[in-house]
Amino acid sequence: MTGSVSNAFGSVHRQDGVVLVIALIMLVITTLLALSAAQVTGLNERMAGHSRDRDRAFQAAEAALREGERVLQLAVLPAFDGSGGHYPVPTPGDSPRWKTISWTGSAIPSYGGSIVGVAAPPRYIVEEIATIAGVGESLDATETAASNTFYRVTARAVGGQDGTLAVLQTTYRRR
Repeated sequence: MTGSVSNAFGSVHRQDGVVLVIALIMLVITTLLALSAAQVTGLNERMAGHSRDRDRAFQAAEAALREGERVLQLAVLPAFDGSGGHYPVPTPGDSPRWKTISWTGSAIPSYGGSIVGVAAPPRYIVEEIATIAGVGESLDATETAASNTFYRVTARAVGGQDGTLAVLQTTYRRR
């Protein structure tokens, strides 16, 4: 007899290893699912890291922005002559200073406090925008209305990596 074996229960057919093939296919599918889950987890961790880095940059820029606003709250303002990060009213048609300056220069003031986890200290500039007469007021050529002078404070900060950047601005009216 060829091809079959008999035993007490009758004839038994020869097995061709189908169970082994199915088990290997299931093992490959399980491995692919595990690899896919690992990649998704890694992607989620990277996204969380970038989000944390962006938040650090935002918080650092917020701190520098508040420091620039504190400068405008001083009893006597510094000269807005282009030094120390204080810029005069721009010439019409010029780009805003915050777009054209070198933020890494020593002439741009940096935040005086300590911020953990950022690659560089945040910096800020203050630009005088314009003097505008309030309701019922007039501006004489020899007189300025300090209470109606507007300033733009711009802060720039990086996160834990130089590639993460946050730029914030406020318009400030000195009272």
